[in-house]
Amino acid sequence: MIYKVGSKGSAVKEIQKALGLPADGIFGQQTKSSVIIFQKSNGLGADGIVGTKTWEILIGADTDQNNTDWNAATDRDDKLERLGKYKTKDGLEIDRAYLDGDEFVRDYGKIEPLGFFIHHTAGWDNPYNTINNWNRDSRGRVATQYCIGGTNVKGKEAKYDGVVVECFPNNYLGWHLGKVGNFKISKFSGGVELNNFGYLKKKGDKYYTYVNTEVKPEYVCDLGYKFRGHQYWHAYSDKQIESLRLLILHLKDIYPKMDLENGIPKMLKEGVHPKEAFEFNEDAYNAKQFGLWSHTSVRKDKFDCFPQEELVSMLRNL
Repeated sequence: MIYKVGSKGSAVKEIQKALGLPADGIFGQQTKSSVIIFQKSNGLGADGIVGTKTWEILIGADTDQNNTDWNAATDRDDKLERLGKYKTKDGLEIDRAYLDGDEFVRDYGKIEPLGFFIHHTAGWDNPYNTINNWNRDSRGRVATQYCIGGTNVKGKEAKYDGVVVECFPNNYLGWHLGKVGNFKISKFSGGVELNNFGYLKKKGDKYYTYVNTEVKPEYVCDLGYKFRGHQYWHAYSDKQIESLRLLILHLKDIYPKMDLENGIPKMLKEGVHPKEAFEFNEDAYNAKQFGLWSHTSVRKDKFDCFPQEELVSMLRNL
């Protein structure tokens, strides 16, 4: 199964619909360009050709995720070890759907993270699909310990909004920061992904994701200023932010050495503008200061997370 420039038919229409393009069924240069953007954002080889792996992630991300019973065995989660749900002392329900053992790091023995990073996926709302994609991709041990589902930008049923999934055990780690300045910060930090598309493009009075999917206005966050070049974003939902708050409280319990009031929360409490608090931070980058940070704190090329007012308020009041 390969679709590329020149391909035609109903399958091409499905690809175009998933990318938010006019579905004329003809694979042209616009479709190729959008496929390349999608592939880059999902860690795939960016050749603009839709093969089996790109098809599974692209089409599955847009359609299957809203019609799948994740409590039943399916061909999309056959590699996840389902260990059931548990509740934290503050009432947060966490579902354990574990990655393959070689998808997270066991080599260093059990570790106790000292810091924690907030990410967003730059994708659809289903956390189980996100974890499955980590299992299928070729990047190895790239993962965060937790993933929190979000809203569907097309306005479909938000069945995963605020759902928290744990994808590997405590005291292990996944490579969630890429190439940062100090190995220590990767080894001694954990992370969470919020299912969210990130920055949006405004065309007239409409908003679009980076793969040109139109976003319902109620899911748009207007920062009122530009953060890393963008003013409009796919809003983190109230349920996501509340689940994140409860997860942070849980982390304080299981990792007592983790000072989650340090980092961004401390800067916000000291009156630092949110735009600056979420920007690149030398101390975080060089592992001189552990705490609660954003991916943007250690990567100048990333956009997760952005300083949405509701998220800022929650972090300031931890």
